[in-house]
Amino acid sequence: MGVTGSGKSTVGEALSERIGLPFAEGDDFHPPSNIEKMSGGTPLNDDDRLPWLDAIASWLAGRTASGGIISCSALKRRYRDRLAGAVDGLFFLHLDGSPELIGERLEERRDHFMPKGLLRSQFDALEPLTADENGATISVAGPPEGVVQRSLDAIRAPYPLQLAPGVHAYVQPDGGWCLSNAGFVSDGTTTLLVDTAATESRALKLRDTVLASGAPQPTMVVNTHHHGDHTYGNSVFAPAAAVIGHRNCRAEVAANGKQLHLLWPDNDFGEITVNPPNLTYDDTLTLHVGDTEVQLIHPGVAHTTGDTIVWLPQQRVVFTGDLAFHGGSPFIPMGSLTGSLAALDLLRSLGARTVVAGHGSVTDPGVFDATERYLRFVADLAQEGYAAGRTPLEVARTADLGEFAALREPERLAPNLHRAYAELQGRPPGVPLDPLQVFGDMAELNGGTMPTCHA
Repeated sequence: MGVTGSGKSTVGEALSERIGLPFAEGDDFHPPSNIEKMSGGTPLNDDDRLPWLDAIASWLAGRTASGGIISCSALKRRYRDRLAGAVDGLFFLHLDGSPELIGERLEERRDHFMPKGLLRSQFDALEPLTADENGATISVAGPPEGVVQRSLDAIRAPYPLQLAPGVHAYVQPDGGWCLSNAGFVSDGTTTLLVDTAATESRALKLRDTVLASGAPQPTMVVNTHHHGDHTYGNSVFAPAAAVIGHRNCRAEVAANGKQLHLLWPDNDFGEITVNPPNLTYDDTLTLHVGDTEVQLIHPGVAHTTGDTIVWLPQQRVVFTGDLAFHGGSPFIPMGSLTGSLAALDLLRSLGARTVVAGHGSVTDPGVFDATERYLRFVADLAQEGYAAGRTPLEVARTADLGEFAALREPERLAPNLHRAYAELQGRPPGVPLDPLQVFGDMAELNGGTMPTCHA
């Protein structure tokens, strides 16, 4: 977003290439009457802009699961509120420059319908981003490469999102490998943290964010499951905080140790000490943060053998851990396909309004349906491939991903098929699979290399 000439198209196209998301030029969504009006030197009014904004919102809303980038001046707060109200997880990147700098750049532009004479009216209308909006302001001074890099840094920065009084999600874009979400619940006296990030530096940023909100240092940390991107940061909070998880989560954290180091040996995870949960439960456990009730629910073997759902019934907020992914491919080789489907039914039965998935932006219960469609797709592929005597990798290589082609981490199909095959063979849910074969096939599907760790 920004005034005409601020470089929205240039930066948008560059970001599209760097992070692999589709880009659309917002000006292409203007009706002919708007273009005619602006070409004649007449500024648009709000009535002119509303159909244009709604068309942009429609394009973005169709890409909330997979992501997309669009240029739009979005000069006024009410325009941005209209877009944000229609699009889950929308992030505004305001490209900011002085009238003098933008005017100089407009002098060099020859292929646009917007005349320089309308620049003053755009600055007059501009209402800069405020602290309560999800976005960042980026200076356009200097070479384009610097603007693009600053923009990348901004959209990848973790951010807190208040879901209810005293309840926050902590979202780590882009939600790829090792960029998991966390959250915290506080009454100003006691703080409970949900998951702890993959690296020491990210866990420290999470701690700083909690303290900056006015909440005290967490005294309780809940791990939704044992994977390192959700548990490595325990060492930043323990032993001052009790670490809580399912009995199997404790066993898996202890058994797996520094598992992420094995997968990504060159990544800088910082000074990590393995801290398994020291308070465990079997089926359910209820915690209290002031007057807020926090229910921990074990759904059975699903994403892993030791998953925990964190459910706040009064606020109707649920932290799913990796039982749900928003915009990324689910991952079940350490759990169960049928168990994951059962876990989704359990999640639906809670009646949540707000869903914090393990990865991706905060969303609504529609993510359960999207996750189920993917898992049933995997089940169908496995059934056909197993009956035909084909290997999971052979099936994955030839699969038509259809609607799931837009999801991040498509390479997860191979390990997911390994789990589905194990169930077709009658092996117990959660039984360990051969990690060399499972992750080897995933690397093969990814072009012969392990996917990149994003943390």
